[in-house]
Amino acid sequence: MKSRPRLSRGATVALSVLVTGLALHAAAFRNFNLPCLAPLLDQVDAEAPATINVAFLRGPTRAPELRDDLGAVDFALTTGSDEAAAHFNQGVALLHGLANSEAERSFRQALALDPKNPMVLWGLAVANEQRPQRARLFAQNALRRIRNETSPRERLFIESLARFHNVRRDGPAKLPPAETISEDVRRERHRRRIRDLESITLRFPDDIEAKAFLLRQLALDKHRSAIPITSHVAVDLLGREIAELAPKHPSRHYRIFLWLGERPQEALEPAETSPSLAPGIADSWRYAAEAWRANGRHAQARPLLEAALRVDHARMREQFLMPADIDNLASNYTALIETLGGMGRVNDALEWTERMHALPRPLAEKKGAAGSGRFALLAKRLRVETLLRAELYDRLLDDLDSAEVLQPDSRSARDRAHWLYWKGLALAALDRGEETGALEEDLAALSMDPPSPAVRDEILELIRGLQTFRDLAGGKIPADPGFTPPDVPLSTLARAWAMAGRPNKARELAWQNLAARPGELLATAAFCEIGFSSGDLVTAMATFDRQFRENAMQADGSLPVFARLAPLAARMQLPKRWMLPASRVATPGAPADPDSLGPLVWTPPAAPEWTLPNHAGRLVSLKEFAGTALLLNFFLGVDCPYCVTQLNRFRPHLDEFEDAGIRMVAISTDTVESLAAKLGTEEEKSAEAERQFPYLIVADPELAVFKAYGVFDDFESGPMHATILVDPAGRVLWSDVAHGPFNHPESLLAESQRLLRRYSPAEAAQPE
Repeated sequence: MKSRPRLSRGATVALSVLVTGLALHAAAFRNFNLPCLAPLLDQVDAEAPATINVAFLRGPTRAPELRDDLGAVDFALTTGSDEAAAHFNQGVALLHGLANSEAERSFRQALALDPKNPMVLWGLAVANEQRPQRARLFAQNALRRIRNETSPRERLFIESLARFHNVRRDGPAKLPPAETISEDVRRERHRRRIRDLESITLRFPDDIEAKAFLLRQLALDKHRSAIPITSHVAVDLLGREIAELAPKHPSRHYRIFLWLGERPQEALEPAETSPSLAPGIADSWRYAAEAWRANGRHAQARPLLEAALRVDHARMREQFLMPADIDNLASNYTALIETLGGMGRVNDALEWTERMHALPRPLAEKKGAAGSGRFALLAKRLRVETLLRAELYDRLLDDLDSAEVLQPDSRSARDRAHWLYWKGLALAALDRGEETGALEEDLAALSMDPPSPAVRDEILELIRGLQTFRDLAGGKIPADPGFTPPDVPLSTLARAWAMAGRPNKARELAWQNLAARPGELLATAAFCEIGFSSGDLVTAMATFDRQFRENAMQADGSLPVFARLAPLAARMQLPKRWMLPASRVATPGAPADPDSLGPLVWTPPAAPEWTLPNHAGRLVSLKEFAGTALLLNFFLGVDCPYCVTQLNRFRPHLDEFEDAGIRMVAISTDTVESLAAKLGTEEEKSAEAERQFPYLIVADPELAVFKAYGVFDDFESGPMHATILVDPAGRVLWSDVAHGPFNHPESLLAESQRLLRRYSPAEAAQPE
């Protein structure tokens, strides 16, 4: 029997109206007897769903293909479907790669092929491990679906996860919120899970996956939950055993995690082979890069970080995904930009902040996704921090006034506040602290009328940060010496403390910065400069080594710190041109053919071609609109009240879109006959139809175009809503695809204009 969500009385009435209005349409979805699922979304908490079917409404919607670039996994599964087993094992490989959303897709496909299999629900629970209430729901349902055919080994995996989430087979149908537990109880649960996995490994000593999940949990518990490892060597031996028994198993990076904070040099050996085992997982490249960064080999990290972004960009293009849909995309951009900036390749880093900032942005808040401006704000922060670390304060002031990447969104109090704060930091660093008073007043005014308490608190912290940094840069000890101003790099803060006459504090911060960024050029330069000026000549000279001199040769040549290091170089009796040519060192494990992974820079993918009839039966094709930007609104029929409500929200803004060179086309699930019944059979619509639907509507009853654009839930076997921007060159610039309609035309107009400027047709002709 299918699960049905519990709805409020108001939602029940809305659904009744919806079903009545769509009496001519058959129910289109596998698990819900409804023609449109939008009404359900208003009642669904994505992080605490009542049933697994409701949980799936906020999960992946596209069935995955089986891939050969994720490593080799052989997790024995009790099933009568070889295809289900293949997708389950693909999900397990993705779990090892920590690609959780993609893992959930594979487990969903396995569940579609074997709906009663408890281990598939176990996989879904693990894939949602960072979304606890969803994970608990899946774990409980896995426990309930244990059957006679379930193997003893599978039972142990399921029961262990159920114990960890504290769910029982006979627990309530609707899970209560997870209880608040003490730190001791939390740690004990983690330890119990480790003991359970050890028991499985001992009982099934030849089981590679039992060993692999034990290794996985030991490594992740250390990093995510601060559960200490008592013997790193013992855990490393477990990883080596897996590598020897299953050389293509995608678990090598756990050994990287194991050693990064202990003995980073031990992480280099697994880093040389780890990414090649699962090249289709972007993060596998970044994990290897982190090993090189931790060993001060930042130039060797660069090609690996670029490879991670290539994989991300390929996935975005192939599936028409937005940045918020890609796990850890922000982390991959951040790692590359920070690496380039730390290497002194400031211009390269700034170019990447522009690329990051240019990416399309989500305009509707979604659970688990960054908000509409957070990705762009991160790009801005990275640009500001890059310029502060390089001491290019005049450039920062100029960029705040003129660079598109740093211009604030006038609709966002958070954006305006950060712009004011960053300008204050630049002025204070230039010894113009007296000019920051007006900026503080503007920040205080913003804090008086914030959009939320969280934004108010954030603005108050910025005010405090500006006051602290202004005092330090002006040679004054701040009121709260222990407070660290937001977005101020440690090297910048260390120099500010030196300006305030506290050399010991400055040297301490410079050392903390170098310890966090070992071997990094700018961190080393700051430590040498501050150490030398504070009298620590021996340490400064030891740090000013050959590797530092070679690294300096690869940096942008005009960095201010280089001139200030001249006295130290002279004291060491080095020539005035103390930089040395860099040794050419390849990166073991770097991709032999980077282009095969995907494009280094994201560009919009080509929109699928289509030819569909309008209400009068006339065929219309995408090619007819060449040279014109299109806004495609996919909807579920002219009789769907939720769909029509969305279209009605766009109607008052059509002239504004037209003035911006954007034409709207609606693509409906209706037949031509259904459209004609509403709009008439003649090419020219009736006056009333033109008033209600003043735009072209085409019919796609076979859903071929819906499927081509990914506006189809493969698991529910039904169409969805979508709003998609296609540029004049016929490329998909922006999209919102979901079971609920997109209802923010004003925001989309501004975003469309930004994207059309950034990705102009002229840019489309440039090679990737």
